[in-house]
Amino acid sequence: MGQNASRKTSRLFNKLSLPLLGLIVVFIVLSTTASSYILIQVQNNHTLKMAEQSMEFVHRNVWYQFDTMKNVSAFVRSNQFIDNLIDRQYKQDYESIGDFFELEKNLQNLSLLSLLHNVASNNAVQTTYSVSMLLEPTSSLYSVSPAHFFGGTGIYQANDLIDAEWYQRLNRNESEGVWWAQPFGTGNVVYLASRKLSYKDGRNIGTVMVGADTRSIQGVIGNAPIDKGYYLLLDEKNQVIYSARHSFMDNLSGTPYVQSLHGAKGTVKATVDNESYRIMYDSFDNGWKLVALVPESHFSRYTFMISMICAVIGIVALLVSGFWMHSIVTRVTVPISRLVSAMQRKDVLQLEQPLPSDISEIYEINELNQQFSAMLVMIRQLIEKSFTEEIERRQLQLELLQAQINPHFLYNTLDLINCRALISGDMETSMIVRSLANVFRYGLNKGKTWIPLKDEACQVEAYLDIQKQMLDDLTIRIDIPEELAAVQVIHLILQPLAENCIVHGFANQTSKCRIAISARRESESVILRVEDNGSGVDSNMMNQRLARESSKEKSSEGGYGTLNVHRRIVLNCKERKGEYGLRYIRVPNGTCVEAVMPFIAEADEAIKNEGGLSPSLFGNPASEERMEDE
Repeated sequence: MGQNASRKTSRLFNKLSLPLLGLIVVFIVLSTTASSYILIQVQNNHTLKMAEQSMEFVHRNVWYQFDTMKNVSAFVRSNQFIDNLIDRQYKQDYESIGDFFELEKNLQNLSLLSLLHNVASNNAVQTTYSVSMLLEPTSSLYSVSPAHFFGGTGIYQANDLIDAEWYQRLNRNESEGVWWAQPFGTGNVVYLASRKLSYKDGRNIGTVMVGADTRSIQGVIGNAPIDKGYYLLLDEKNQVIYSARHSFMDNLSGTPYVQSLHGAKGTVKATVDNESYRIMYDSFDNGWKLVALVPESHFSRYTFMISMICAVIGIVALLVSGFWMHSIVTRVTVPISRLVSAMQRKDVLQLEQPLPSDISEIYEINELNQQFSAMLVMIRQLIEKSFTEEIERRQLQLELLQAQINPHFLYNTLDLINCRALISGDMETSMIVRSLANVFRYGLNKGKTWIPLKDEACQVEAYLDIQKQMLDDLTIRIDIPEELAAVQVIHLILQPLAENCIVHGFANQTSKCRIAISARRESESVILRVEDNGSGVDSNMMNQRLARESSKEKSSEGGYGTLNVHRRIVLNCKERKGEYGLRYIRVPNGTCVEAVMPFIAEADEAIKNEGGLSPSLFGNPASEERMEDE
């Protein structure tokens, strides 16, 4: 036996441990792999998002500076006061000197606006605009303006710059304004030039030129640096306007990665200086591009570290879970095998020996052991209870048969009395005797347990006809639907309930006594209802009493009281215990009790056509006297 138990333990251990170990390994591998992948993707996406946000910040602020330059140029070109100063007619040239200085003062005031607007870093040089006006000979201030362009804010003649490339582009009407960059002094300057047209006749009277130092762009980029990456600002010819790695005005048109920048905006991957980069670019309205170069190593810098950490965690988790799995499976399988061996012993199954208690430190296994022991005891008790109930059922049937057989002699005697009453002309006595005979005739019923509902109703009707002779003011209403006439019900149900109404309900009442008997179908049940307007009972107390099944002993009604009725219904409807039987219903006045039984239709035509049925019981309920509230 010990060797067999050991082999069973080994088989159970292997069947549990191997699948569990495989499941744990798969789960840990999948979990660590998924976690590693998710963490790497989250880290990479976060890095990419930060780079995109930095790119967007720089692009927005650089364009803000360009847009400000456009606004300043548009203000000068559209200002009516400046237009009047430039295009006013004078008889002598010296008369225009005052307007010349007035215009120069306005240009100087415009140049005082800060180009950076608090976006530069603390170490960036704060610069201002340089707003210049290059006048054409058609302007009235042309003769008093300097002939040479010295740079910076001021008013100059345009002759000095007519050979410049940007000036020629502007005169060819290629665009509303021309952008370019060139060195000036110790720095590099970005310029925007736009033509100034006369409001009077539309002729070209000058050029508005707005310049800004590129160090302002450096200040913007300094506030949003890219780790291990850098920015490029390229003009429409792919010349460098700003870069930390390229010289000013270097032409990058021939570099492969610049050639791969198609469209106004996007992201490409390219190799720069033998290193893989992710290149993000976005264009401005003037055709220039802002390019951000971020090395791919910047996005995957934590990939190896995350992978190693997840691998170490997975290995540790595998070792720990394997150890605990082995311990748990051992603690579970060994007690179960012991329990199985004990359950197979005949002396245990026959309750000659109890199961061993506390065979394991696991609560569930001990509980399983105890519940199995309790199940064996319960099975034995159920067998004994079933045997006892069967004996009791047979006893009740014998008692009922005895009660039915005893009135047989009385029925013959009552028949003789009825004949004598008819001979003597006593019709009232004859009616009472016939009703009593009907009570015994339907009660005899050849000892059957189930009878048609119409026979049960006829018996209680005959019984109540006799009671009417004893109570002067008793009204009976029996309402049985036609379709329920042949339904099979347990015999002798309504008469004991009606008797309770008279004996207990009307014990202290002699007038306006009402009894109502009805039947209805609910789903797969048929319900018989008996209601009176007597003294009433506590429905909750009666229901509790019925639930305790106190009818095992004969009741005070001579063995056929409500508890006996309830007990007989329960015994004959055991397939759905708890649903069938008597139940008391709470009503404002009197007592109401319902008998619930399974719906069983008539068996054949012989049952359907058996016996007569009083017309007052079926098909004409409206003609019956209705219960009246007290």
